[in-house]
Amino acid sequence: MIEPIRPLIVAALETSMKEGLEQAQAAFQELQGSLEGESKSTAGDKHETGRAMVQMEMEQAALRLSRVEGMIRQWQSLDPIRRREQVRPGGVVRTDQGGFVIGVAWGAFDVPEEGQWRAISANAPLAQAFHGLGPHSTVEFRGKTWRIISVE
Repeated sequence: MIEPIRPLIVAALETSMKEGLEQAQAAFQELQGSLEGESKSTAGDKHETGRAMVQMEMEQAALRLSRVEGMIRQWQSLDPIRRREQVRPGGVVRTDQGGFVIGVAWGAFDVPEEGQWRAISANAPLAQAFHGLGPHSTVEFRGKTWRIISVE
């Protein structure tokens, strides 16, 4: 029997999300500081252009921060502690072609001693192909045969 890896995978994903949140917050705060610095200048048109650019970057940073916060809320709503028997949102799926966490489109993240895993949306085509399957199942997807080794 394969040793349960869910706690390790969930902890690594949550660490990656926490780091992503901290980076997004830091970027936003840095831009906020830049905007405040721009407001103290009186250099005319150059000042207005610089201020407008910082404002646009702040809007993009706020959007990134909002997306990260949304993904974290989405992940937490999936009851990440509960083990799954079949591929469903919140599931940790090990295949012969890599490991996946189903339910949040976070992307790649590193897992100590396991290497790189990927967190994908439950609506992703691969997640849809795996949906409802259990360990030892196989599925054809985009010309490849995928074998599910374990689901937790």
